[in-house]
Amino acid sequence: MCFLLKIFNQMLKKPFIVIFIVGLFANLVSAQIYYAPGDAKRVYEDEKKDMIDTCTLNIQYRMASVEDTKKPKKRRENFMLLQIGKHLSKFSDFYRLKADSLSAIYAQQKMDEIEAFNRLIPIQKECETFNIFKDYPNNNITVTDYMPMGGMYRYKEDKIKPSWTIDKDTIRIGGYLCKKATTTFRGRHYTAWYTEQIPISDGPWKFWGLPGLILKVRDDKNEYEFTCAAIEKPKGIEDIYIKNIDYFNSTREKFNEGVKKFHENPGPLFEKMGVKVDGKSIESINTLPYNPIELSE
Repeated sequence: MCFLLKIFNQMLKKPFIVIFIVGLFANLVSAQIYYAPGDAKRVYEDEKKDMIDTCTLNIQYRMASVEDTKKPKKRRENFMLLQIGKHLSKFSDFYRLKADSLSAIYAQQKMDEIEAFNRLIPIQKECETFNIFKDYPNNNITVTDYMPMGGMYRYKEDKIKPSWTIDKDTIRIGGYLCKKATTTFRGRHYTAWYTEQIPISDGPWKFWGLPGLILKVRDDKNEYEFTCAAIEKPKGIEDIYIKNIDYFNSTREKFNEGVKKFHENPGPLFEKMGVKVDGKSIESINTLPYNPIELSE
């Protein structure tokens, strides 16, 4: 992350307006964007959204993940939100949703484009870029996510039910009595805790298939963990939406392979953009830390 941030700061020194490059730098937000002398100011415009359901329940999760397996004690923390609707659910980064809400307000206020960007960037610091939609009646999952150096992608997959083994152990999470269940899914072995007091077969990320809401799940390597922090009903009408933008359509396998290739050999992609750090070419960079939640197809 520090390496990519250095690249971003170097790019900001170029003599033109730097576009808010969400595809590559969705998580890099420590720099500001400025107008170059003579550039005309523009009014900020919000991204279009398609409203696809109405939220009936919000579940907040703390997500902890290890990005670099060589540094297992360094864990990244994200605040995530699972929005439960009548027909589908959406799992996404809480602060990215907050930025979306502010984005709509800034557009209504006809705020200057660069000022809006500079206000939105810090809110999205270290945000996760993926959105996961579980379609209940059609039994499929739609994922939107950023491909490094490649833009916004979308893929659809079958809503595969993990093969759970239910245990007799119980604990309480947030006042809810939870039962234990284990499974192996996409290359990782998980322990989950679910509550039948909320009879919704859903949970964080792509987890579902238990007779109650999953409030906590962790893999046995302690590299990915989701823990419920709060449960609440919306105070008013809360729409569940998907952004109406030009996605690159893909498959889960192709998307994951593209992200893996970028981390394994990022230099040539940076070189094509003419990106340099401290005046030196970065073509020789070999790898970037890569520890995906899905270790197998």
